Amino acid sequence: MFVWTDKELNEEQSAVVKDDANILLVACPGSGKTRTLTYKVANELSKLDSHKKFVIAITYTNRAANEIKERIELLGVSTSQLWIGTIHSFCNEWILKPYSALLDVLKFGYRIMDANESENLLSDLCTGYDYPRITHWDCGHYASINGIVQGIQYGSKYNNVSAVLQDYFAYLDENNFISYELMLLYSHQLLNEHPVIANTLSKLFEIILVDEYQDTKEIQYHIISKIWHSGQGSTRALIVGDPNQTIYGGLGGYPIEKTELERLSGLEFKKLELEQNYRSSSSIVDYFDKYKTFENVVLASGKEKDYGSIVSFNNQVHVDDLVKEMSRLLRHNVEVLGIDPNEICILGPQWIHLAPISRSLMIEMPEYNFNGPGMAPFSRDLENFWYKLSRIVLTEASPRMYLRRLRWANEILKDLEDSGYNVDDINHKSILRTCNSITIDETNGLKYLQSFFETFLDELNIDLSTNISLTESFASFFDSSKKRIDRIKKEGNNFIEHIDSFKKVFQQKDGTTISTIHGVKGAEFDTVIAFGLLEGYVPHSRDANGDETANRLLYVIGSRARKNLHLISETGRKNWKNEPYFPTNVLSQIIHQYDEL
Repeated sequence: MFVWTDKELNEEQSAVVKDDANILLVACPGSGKTRTLTYKVANELSKLDSHKKFVIAITYTNRAANEIKERIELLGVSTSQLWIGTIHSFCNEWILKPYSALLDVLKFGYRIMDANESENLLSDLCTGYDYPRITHWDCGHYASINGIVQGIQYGSKYNNVSAVLQDYFAYLDENNFISYELMLLYSHQLLNEHPVIANTLSKLFEIILVDEYQDTKEIQYHIISKIWHSGQGSTRALIVGDPNQTIYGGLGGYPIEKTELERLSGLEFKKLELEQNYRSSSSIVDYFDKYKTFENVVLASGKEKDYGSIVSFNNQVHVDDLVKEMSRLLRHNVEVLGIDPNEICILGPQWIHLAPISRSLMIEMPEYNFNGPGMAPFSRDLENFWYKLSRIVLTEASPRMYLRRLRWANEILKDLEDSGYNVDDINHKSILRTCNSITIDETNGLKYLQSFFETFLDELNIDLSTNISLTESFASFFDSSKKRIDRIKKEGNNFIEHIDSFKKVFQQKDGTTISTIHGVKGAEFDTVIAFGLLEGYVPHSRDANGDETANRLLYVIGSRARKNLHLISETGRKNWKNEPYFPTNVLSQIIHQYDEL
């Protein structure tokens, strides 16, 4: 039996962990949501009375899944009957792999198109569309219960994007590829057409937990609910999130209402809340609370609640002086307020704004370290086999990393088995030993990895040429990495191709974080500096729910900060019509006595 003390969980958290009811949990920022979810999963695992039962936890990101699994292992609870991962991984593992032959479109097999391949294909298909010009960024789409929904719903680009997406899906169909959105679409179709699948899964799953429900899509609710409904109460449920942090509405995400959830799942839900914020000062909580779109209670309850926070807003600085203003704020926080540079985050609305800011700050403040976009030599494609293997290759064998690297080795073993290789004489520990024994004398990162991969395959007697999927993902990994390195070198970073730059990707981050608002959700920092808070950026000019989205984005920005918050709506930026951008409307309308700095 798994037990805990009142020092580990508060009464609210403990009540959630103990309760066997189906729960819809609203968790305010900084309320210990991840801790609560971790203990809930650990408790459920400890109560399993059959080796044939599983606890399922669906997270928004693989990073969250890894964090929760590591925490559970540190609690001393076995994770052998835990499945945890994203909804796409869930659909692939539990629905598509075992049942894809039941769909005509998948009966001859399929391969998942990775992010780099998808971007390259869309970019190629966009070539020739100049009036107006479109890029792969314009071709966003998502799966719904009625099919694929195009991100751009109106405007001059609509027809061109529609034509590109039609060609895109035709190519996938002709070449037995499926995208992440098609994984959802086909999984939903299988569950609809073959109810026995949901019934079988409901007998295997003791409980399904869903994290970040506010950013869950309608089709995802339907997929999980079919399993709950089929089980008629045998598979319990917990879904957790914060409706005020719904920032993926453009991708179909929304916080489901309790009544709709009960109708879909056939279950009764108890609604609970985590109200105590252990992260931010009272001043910070009072400020971001002004932007909430969903009524809930947030109580500053942590050790920093009485901190004398600075909340500032600058709508006068010109974009040409933005870097100097940021460096001034950074220096003040570090040198005057004593904030650790590693506990500071700079946020921008879009990735395109961050790379030049990162470079300029590195030049302006050479004595500081920064972790920003474009500073890694390859992208985090967690579905790519070679990316998974690189995690082991580029990290050192140490007691601290042992469990994590062992888990990664287990993923490698499973992928090899799924690819059709005979792994009878291989196990996860032998994979780790093989990786630890290989020495490569090469300073060029890409050459190092290629040599390492080839040696690894030789050591395990694996012939890559016999597997199309791994061969193509091998080419995709190195193609995307080379393009990324070439781009970064053009921007002036010639050290990016050195093996040390590759190894830094998986090392403990050192320096001030630079990220988008979306990219930092779930994180927390002593000081947050946000720029580009302009109408057209926050919210995006194409956002049909502009003010609501802006409120939620500003809520997320504010709730990342423990101590200090600096907001910037710089002047001097213009749109493609040469019209000036103005401060985000909802930010300008908020009544607050900002601090002068």
